Amino acid sequence: MDVSVTLWVLTIVGLAALIAVDFFIGRKPHDVSIKEAGIWTVVWIALAGLFGLGLLIFGGGQAGGEFFAGFITEKSLSVDNLFVFVLIMAKFAV
Repeated sequence: MDVSVTLWVLTIVGLAALIAVDFFIGRKPHDVSIKEAGIWTVVWIALAGLFGLGLLIFGGGQAGGEFFAGFITEKSLSVDNLFVFVLIMAKFAV
């Protein structure tokens, strides 16, 4: 897939903006409620879905499919890591 320099710059600027928003909104230390965590999870998954949809439209089926396959794999592995973390904490009675 041939990607223009303009698209790379837009992607980097967009990612920097998302990181800045995440940093400035979440910089105050506070107890995160289940509702807040759920909202942020839905927001980030929706943004990833929009990115994947854009990749599917502008990059073709292969690029979009690879992105969504990687995204689903990473999400499932993160849930697996939580399970292992809970097992370790239970074993050491922390």
